[in-house]
Amino acid sequence: MGIKERRQRQRQQLREGILAAAREIASEEGWRAVTIRKIAAIIEYSPPVIYEYFDSKDEILLELMRQGYAEQLEAVERARRAAEDPEEALIDVGHAWLDLAFKSPDLYQVMYGLGGVSFPVTELRREGEKIAEVLRETIEEILVRNGKEAEDVWGKVNMLWGTVHGLVALAMAGRITGGNEEAQRLADQAARDYLTAWLDS
Repeated sequence: MGIKERRQRQRQQLREGILAAAREIASEEGWRAVTIRKIAAIIEYSPPVIYEYFDSKDEILLELMRQGYAEQLEAVERARRAAEDPEEALIDVGHAWLDLAFKSPDLYQVMYGLGGVSFPVTELRREGEKIAEVLRETIEEILVRNGKEAEDVWGKVNMLWGTVHGLVALAMAGRITGGNEEAQRLADQAARDYLTAWLDS
């Protein structure tokens, strides 16, 4: 490996270290506690070094938000492809959503503006719409396969999205007796209830 390649690899490793340090602080103390100085202390560099990679703490959070959405999109697309029919796909997409949220709560908080994280709505919408599109395609396929008009599909997407996200947020805040497992059970039940209502109407 040449000197140039070694330096590029070192820069990439340091960049990843900065992002990992931010997540470590957030996991232990919450996102409001994340500062450039604390990140620098963890990676054992001076704060000015971090500014060579990110202009601000907000840029670090934006990068983590994009990473989180990319992981979530990959998970829901994989779940949809693996399912045998669209009804099963919708349930499995919900499972994939919840799995990521509860496996990486710090990342999920950045993605959805929880835990004191705040981004412009346009930035969140741009990333979230990619996942919403997977839900839209799945719901539309379910309706068409069952001889239903594909009406108000985006309304159905938002209804399902809001229900699942709401359950995740409540579980993260410790407001659901039974915690993550109960949130998962309720999300699964809600998805099945919505399917029944959409197909019986």
